[in-house]
Amino acid sequence: MAAMPPPTNIIQNGTFDLQGMFWTGVDIETTFFESSYFGTNNTNRVAEIDGNAGQTTQMRQSFNIAGPLQTELTFIAALRSQNTTIGQDGFTVDIVNSSGTVIASLTVLPPVRGVYETYTLPVNFTTAGTYTLRFTELGPDNSFGAIVDNISILVCFAGQTLIDTPTGATPARAIKPGDLVTTEHGPMPVRWVGRRHVTADEMASNAKLRPVKITAGALGQGLPRADLWVSRQHRMLVSSPICQRMFGQTDILVSALKLTALPGIHIDAEIAQIDYIHLLFDQHEVLFAEGAPSESLLLHSEALNALSPEAVEEIRLLFPEVTEGPRHDVRLIPKGHQQTRLADRMAHNARLPLETFRRPA
Repeated sequence: MAAMPPPTNIIQNGTFDLQGMFWTGVDIETTFFESSYFGTNNTNRVAEIDGNAGQTTQMRQSFNIAGPLQTELTFIAALRSQNTTIGQDGFTVDIVNSSGTVIASLTVLPPVRGVYETYTLPVNFTTAGTYTLRFTELGPDNSFGAIVDNISILVCFAGQTLIDTPTGATPARAIKPGDLVTTEHGPMPVRWVGRRHVTADEMASNAKLRPVKITAGALGQGLPRADLWVSRQHRMLVSSPICQRMFGQTDILVSALKLTALPGIHIDAEIAQIDYIHLLFDQHEVLFAEGAPSESLLLHSEALNALSPEAVEEIRLLFPEVTEGPRHDVRLIPKGHQQTRLADRMAHNARLPLETFRRPA
């Protein structure tokens, strides 16, 4: 099971609690509380997209995107209670790439004074790079304008768990049944996708639900490309001369929990919640999560026990030939004590799990 931490807001100080920190631009006004604009006693700090008269306010923040990503910008906005013109006062919000091209845009003209509305702007980041979020004042330039707060762009999995597909790296959350995913056997269609959200309370009551974190590069050869979270029993490919000496095969599958004997791989005791994603194919496959070779869902009694009754029922209904047939492992999976011994030997000899790995062309 691939796993993903909950979404993280990549917009810094989107609540303006730190006033204008992390924001740049012209005529930025982030020093006042909501009470100054709405005539209330609320001491929540906000930004007005119309600072001083005679200047066009523009507020910007740049951020980095690690890979292709579909997400959305959200924020709340309203007109201040006094001296604003409904239908004219507001702002445009744009997301601009490093070449200056606007990839997403929205015009906001709040319809009511003193009452927030929530706005959402879908955005498709097609490539990795630096992008800029930009708010630009609209309407009479008289220092009475629109208020904005709670700005966020949510990104999952430290950018998101990216699964290699024939059309490029794709967030695990976006993969659907029928989609092609790159495997060691070439592009293969996904037959079923399972998802389970695990809360902090569930992890507190059952530590086995906590994921293993594989930090970027910890497996060797620069893999995974970004931090990777998997469930404890999820198996990663290990390719090492030690495997050959112990098992007569260079490439085997080892549970992530066993690999915690190695540097950069550990049980994540800090994460608050997690989403586990199951990808099922016609047979057991090795796919690539953040570039690292990793197994697909393997259906046998132990794997089925890890799923909800509803998920098991769905799989049995849709794919009885897969779930009822004999177990066919794509690679050797040694017994637990053998995996422990392998990881200990690798740690003792400072060997990396993907030392001899060669990805098929």
